[in-house]
Amino acid sequence: MPTYTFRCKKCGEEYTVFTSYSKIDELRCSKCNSKEKERVYRKISFSVQGGSSSSSCGGSCGGCSGCS
Repeated sequence: MPTYTFRCKKCGEEYTVFTSYSKIDELRCSKCNSKEKERVYRKISFSVQGGSSSSSCGGSCGGCSGCS
């Protein structure tokens, strides 16, 4: 099951839940018990470190260790 983050439209509380998509409508704010909510989307970023110097990404972007 995925994790979802919501912001309560009534009190502004942000809360994160681990639930199935089909049960989202049943969720209530942990602070004021309201069902009125909006989904909060977070930007996800990550970086890959390590690897061998002989690896190649197969592109010509200039950003890979294998590109030149």
